[in-house]
Amino acid sequence: MRRTLSVLLAGATAVALAGCGIGVRDDVVRDGLGPSAGPELTSSDGVKPPPWRRDETDPAKLVGDFLQAAAGDHGAAHETIMGAARQYIAPDEQDEWSPGSNVVLVKVEQMTRAGDTVDVEVRRLGVLTPDGQVLPYDGTEHDKYTFKFGPAAGGGLVLTDPPQELLLDVDKLKTYYLRLPIYFWNTDNISLVPDLRYLPRAVPEEQVNNRLFDWLVKGPSAWLSGAVLGLPEGTRRLGSVVEDANQITVNLGALADAAVRDGLAAQLYWTLWPEGRQRLQLQLEGRDVTTDYQFPDKNLAASPSARDPKSYAVVDGKLTRVARQGESYPPLENLLPDAVNEDLVSAAVAKDETAFALVRRSGGGKQELYIGPRSAPQDKSTTNDTAAKPTIHSTGLTGDSISRPIWLDRAGATALVLHDGKLSVVPVHGTSPTGVDTALVAFGKITGVTVAPDGRRMALVIGGRLYVAPLLRASAKSFKVGKPRRVATSLAGRLREVAFLQEDTVVVSTTDDVAELAYVTVDGAIESTFTTGRKAVLTNLTAFVGNAGRTETSGNVLLDVDNRASRGFYGGTLDPLRKELLLLPPQSSPTPDPSSSASPPPPVEPTVTAACFEG
Repeated sequence: MRRTLSVLLAGATAVALAGCGIGVRDDVVRDGLGPSAGPELTSSDGVKPPPWRRDETDPAKLVGDFLQAAAGDHGAAHETIMGAARQYIAPDEQDEWSPGSNVVLVKVEQMTRAGDTVDVEVRRLGVLTPDGQVLPYDGTEHDKYTFKFGPAAGGGLVLTDPPQELLLDVDKLKTYYLRLPIYFWNTDNISLVPDLRYLPRAVPEEQVNNRLFDWLVKGPSAWLSGAVLGLPEGTRRLGSVVEDANQITVNLGALADAAVRDGLAAQLYWTLWPEGRQRLQLQLEGRDVTTDYQFPDKNLAASPSARDPKSYAVVDGKLTRVARQGESYPPLENLLPDAVNEDLVSAAVAKDETAFALVRRSGGGKQELYIGPRSAPQDKSTTNDTAAKPTIHSTGLTGDSISRPIWLDRAGATALVLHDGKLSVVPVHGTSPTGVDTALVAFGKITGVTVAPDGRRMALVIGGRLYVAPLLRASAKSFKVGKPRRVATSLAGRLREVAFLQEDTVVVSTTDDVAELAYVTVDGAIESTFTTGRKAVLTNLTAFVGNAGRTETSGNVLLDVDNRASRGFYGGTLDPLRKELLLLPPQSSPTPDPSSSASPPPPVEPTVTAACFEG
């Protein structure tokens, strides 16, 4: 059976939530299905690695097949996989080959044959564990494997003296594994945080939900330590998770606390991902129980609408809306006073325009950060000149360079900025900026930073390389960057900026002559690289995460190309924002001089930079 995955926040959500005794909020937009769904689950009769063949006489093909032999369910069928993989090895060496159950993911860069050997130059991207995690490889990233081969008794070729590692060509990762998130609560129990895993397609479909549940019980990946919580102590399933066309039923051991049940229900909903008209039903000791969480609210990456987010740009130093087809807005000047909406370098706009964070030029080549909630709209019907005082104020934070602010938790309450290589958080109301505790100096200079919608995972570009780290919070005013983990990418050493594109994927840009972008999963296992094919300077990179769970979309990307705001599209296409899309105030035309024969000057094209999305 194939499972066609649907987008959560559509009509399916209403049915699934109602099935748990949960009402759907009025502000959840029901406007049909969103973008195309993610991967499908296949049964154990699906794709399997190629077996060793006695009629194979091409050494390169033999090695290529061997680089797939390690794929499969090492959590439950390790010995079966090893038995098949050993068929590629000379019989008198099979017993000595014992590489364990972790699989090294390699990107094959070149394969050449020389005599009775095949040399394979690779980049090691990480280590895939039986519980679906990809861990960093503890050793040299670039290396060469030399595979010796010889004739097999009765025909064909076999390998001699193979490396004591299970190797998997990463280009085959999608063939044999599903990229799926499991979810853990952050330490404040406010939002769910995804933990990227890879589920073998060889797992029988009736065992998929059991496996995901068991991974939850084992706990989160090590790099998220300190940012998320494990399952409540004593959580256990009774029997198997049962699934049919209408319902996923999870029978648990006794959990007395209703709040714990509610939280676990939200975790399981996002992890097990009921589809279509399915609902999630929790049971305790075999009896149905109701839960009252609004599941979409608990994943901050979830969007209640399939519509694109609002976007903005800095036009001749002023923040300006970018039009969306068929929609109109009141003038931005009503919410953002002219006194602060000038000399802008970049800006961030909170969802629904509830707050603004502005980076302004402050003289002497310096930049200064302003922040605050939007001003109260002025009543144009009165002649009272006592307009509301601007609420957007200087934070006192200045520097030679200040990044575009990033809203934390997709709320207009706190912003994070990178200024002169340091990180600070800035509240919208009241107090001054607070430095973020980091221990990153040894890694190099920070040039790019992004925070996932969940507010607990960061990606950073440090010294031209990509890292991920947890964002730890001791209190509302105390932030710390946890231990960073380096992420493998083919553009390492050349990177400049980074932004979250999907829950599990970031987009990165280069800093050298030929402009390139890449989409990279947070574990470095999957990468798509796009070159623009031309010299250009890429700055002000930002993106919008529009879907959560198992949905897959290409995402929305904005960036400056040679100081001109542009949209980025999958495949590396970069299109400048058209002037016609900018909601510019009408310009008054000078009164023509009838006595002058000179032609009127041509209109001055606006300078459009630093485009951004709401939230």
